[in-house]
Amino acid sequence: MAESSNAIGVAESRTELSNRSRASQGFPFGTTLDWRRLTQIQGLSLRQSVINKPTTVLRQGQIASSFFVLVDGWGVKYKQLGNGRRQILSFLLPGDPATLGALSQQPMAHSVQLLPDSVVDEFDPDAINRKVQDSEDLQAFISATYDNELARADELLTSLGRRSAKERIAHLMLEFDARLSSRSAIVDGYIVMPLRQRHLADALGLTTIHVNRTLRALRDENLIDVRGGVLRILHRDRLVALANFEDSYLSVGTLPA
Repeated sequence: MAESSNAIGVAESRTELSNRSRASQGFPFGTTLDWRRLTQIQGLSLRQSVINKPTTVLRQGQIASSFFVLVDGWGVKYKQLGNGRRQILSFLLPGDPATLGALSQQPMAHSVQLLPDSVVDEFDPDAINRKVQDSEDLQAFISATYDNELARADELLTSLGRRSAKERIAHLMLEFDARLSSRSAIVDGYIVMPLRQRHLADALGLTTIHVNRTLRALRDENLIDVRGGVLRILHRDRLVALANFEDSYLSVGTLPA
């Protein structure tokens, strides 16, 4: 790793792919759960903001004051322990609602942080809830989003309990690939992945040293290439076999086309 031990690759390739697709063209929004394409909430956005540094938009124990949809970039949903250690619960990708819990107006048991170079649309939760009351389609979409999040949480728990370090990382890379592919956010096989090794460590129950070694092993085996904040899957069939990856859980909650 040319950068610090916490960085995944070096920064030389990121700009080249920064203009990746931001819309799920070719996929009905119900099959992708892409909130950017919901006509029911278009026009309700209060503002669109560019995130220039890691920004926490919700802290655990608080009620979310705004409903955010991630237009571009990445975020993390996480749980902070009293000793400062962090467990990342899920990664937020373009099209995901960053603070879906804002619609419940209840204190949340997790925090949400947006990563640099993200773009978010901000909404008034009350305005969204009024739309929800009048739209069965929107109600179904929210329910589908929750179901999909739960299915991914179940899969992460399985990784933490039963997969090796190499299998965990391989599985997560394949999940990123599948989720972003459904939203047409991959360009020529390149996945912009602005994560540091500590993000993978905090999600997969590993140390950054273990993540570093495992990424190197996967690269040496010609399975993946991660550099410049960009991921490429080099040998998909072997990676799928290694991770025992079966993507049906990613379709849980999705709506028919």
